Amino acid sequence: MGSRRLEAGDALELVDGRGGVALSSILPTRNAAGETGAQVSSCHVQPRQMPDIHVAAAIPKGDRLATMLDMLGQLAVASFTPLDCERSVIPADRFDGARALRIFVEALKQSRGAWTTQVASARTPKSCAESCRAQNIPALIAHPDGQPLAQIKFDQPSCMILIGPEGGFTESEVADAQSAHAIRVSLGATTLRIETAAAMTAGFARIQAQNQTV
Repeated sequence: MGSRRLEAGDALELVDGRGGVALSSILPTRNAAGETGAQVSSCHVQPRQMPDIHVAAAIPKGDRLATMLDMLGQLAVASFTPLDCERSVIPADRFDGARALRIFVEALKQSRGAWTTQVASARTPKSCAESCRAQNIPALIAHPDGQPLAQIKFDQPSCMILIGPEGGFTESEVADAQSAHAIRVSLGATTLRIETAAAMTAGFARIQAQNQTV
């Protein structure tokens, strides 16, 4: 199925990635460069979906990274932090933040959202958990021996989800995170790829939070 080109008079929704939405229509006239503009009819601010879900994850190999970022962007995750883990296959310092932001912008357009996922600097699991404790934000660290995800209540304004590399977090990383009050959560009996674990957990948090407000 081919895409349809917009024409003069067609409705257009413009967003700034920070909640601002402008309803407009395409103007019939073009300038000397062949470019056209849009006539804005109204503006409003679309509230961010609550809670603010922050995801910190190890970097998967190849195209799987783009897949993960696209899914997290569609889920309106507030921010993404590349994790520097002891068992990481891809070093966090090789993470291309500019490319990640472009993927998040495309995900925003596809999902017709109004808030772009922000890209944070690389951190260790311990640093993420300590930052959450300082800001009084619940931190959840994926671990096979953790509390079932279905038992977690997402009733706080923000939360952070930590997803480890394919080999999992080391015992010391988990211990450091728990010392900063991070909660171990189990994602089920099977071992998931990084991108699957990140998207599933963020999606569950989004749905669970909505159910709790109904």
